[in-house]
Amino acid sequence: MSFECDVCNKKFNAVESLEQHKSMAHAIKENTKGKINFKKYIYIVGIVLIIGLISGTFYIKSQKTGVLDGFATCLSEKGVVVYGNDGCSYTIQQLNMFGKSEKYLDYKQCIIEDELCDEKGVEITPTWEIEGNTYSGIHTIEKLSELSGCVLE
Repeated sequence: MSFECDVCNKKFNAVESLEQHKSMAHAIKENTKGKINFKKYIYIVGIVLIIGLISGTFYIKSQKTGVLDGFATCLSEKGVVVYGNDGCSYTIQQLNMFGKSEKYLDYKQCIIEDELCDEKGVEITPTWEIEGNTYSGIHTIEKLSELSGCVLE
């Protein structure tokens, strides 16, 4: 003799098997039908808020101006040029001193503009050209201010 589940039409050989099946497979579904799982929604909303806060923080930080924007702009306006290579750790260290203000510098990459660097006599990077004179190596912001006449703000 076989017994059939009236919910899913699955067949069983014993009443005990059918009862066990109903209590395990269908009782949970029947008890949770129509109920909203608020914990699930709270976790989802929490995760979305955290992602939003993190994204907003990074966006706001990316919109801030650099501390040396005025100084770097002054250098460019006075014709100051820095020659370097993106693969040179010294050039990277020098440019990193300017932070976000680096974009205002007149930066020539010697690996791309090798003829210009040869013409200017650049042998090591970074090399600064200020008022027709070249200064090789890493220099402090204060030294660059002194050599260029650009005032630090």
